[in-house]
Amino acid sequence: MAAESVATVAEGGSSRSPSKKTQFRARTSAAVPAPGSEEQGGIPIFRGQRSTRTIRILSAGAKGGPGKSFLCKNLAGCAASEGYNVGIVDFDTQRSLTKWLARRGSSSADKASIDGYTANPSVIGDAGEVLGITSHDVIFFDTPPAIDQHPEVLKTLAYGVDLILVPSAVGITDTESAEVLLRLLREWQRPTLAVLNKVKRNANKVIGLAKKRLLRNAELCAIEIAEYYDFLAADEVGLGATEMDTCLGKDDIAAVWTVVKRRVGLEV
Repeated sequence: MAAESVATVAEGGSSRSPSKKTQFRARTSAAVPAPGSEEQGGIPIFRGQRSTRTIRILSAGAKGGPGKSFLCKNLAGCAASEGYNVGIVDFDTQRSLTKWLARRGSSSADKASIDGYTANPSVIGDAGEVLGITSHDVIFFDTPPAIDQHPEVLKTLAYGVDLILVPSAVGITDTESAEVLLRLLREWQRPTLAVLNKVKRNANKVIGLAKKRLLRNAELCAIEIAEYYDFLAADEVGLGATEMDTCLGKDDIAAVWTVVKRRVGLEV
């Protein structure tokens, strides 16, 4: 059952009890302002939220390794550090985001809090349930490798979010895999942005070929994310790149976040 399979709610690395989560679910679905909320234009706004509408961003890929979890972590860090109320939903059975949140809670407790939820990619009810969460400004959804093997969950999520990010490395194997998913999302007419990740700056010819392949099926983010070892250092302590002053790749991440904000209508 969906209620049981979305059992863990992590808050900055800690877990809420099922009873607390039940209260949370009831609060978000209430027709009138619940305790801890106020109204703006007749719409319940929970304390700590900046906007009247929850923005949902899905990170998806057709294979492992292109940077789905990487994008979720780093963009969530950007949003949280800017004062947005952020949630992340971990559909990846490896629980990469959940582990990242745990490190954040133990090593970087002074940073802005991010709420985390786990869900089962094989349970369609989980997708519908987490799409119903409305107590955050922005929610990032991470997916497992080969999300196309869970077509009903993918379709439910794709039609329930504001933007789908499809990261890809520049190699032919990576871009061919990304193209399969991008074609499907184009058939569904879903708002999609391909993002080149793990880019080596001196590989201009390969980068050019990768761009051409991805652009056949989707809009391509104008900003490429270079490969920096500093990203690993930030990950070690549960931070996004922009939350670590010394991270060499933080400007790439900040620029991608600006592009994403414009696409989904958040203030820039």
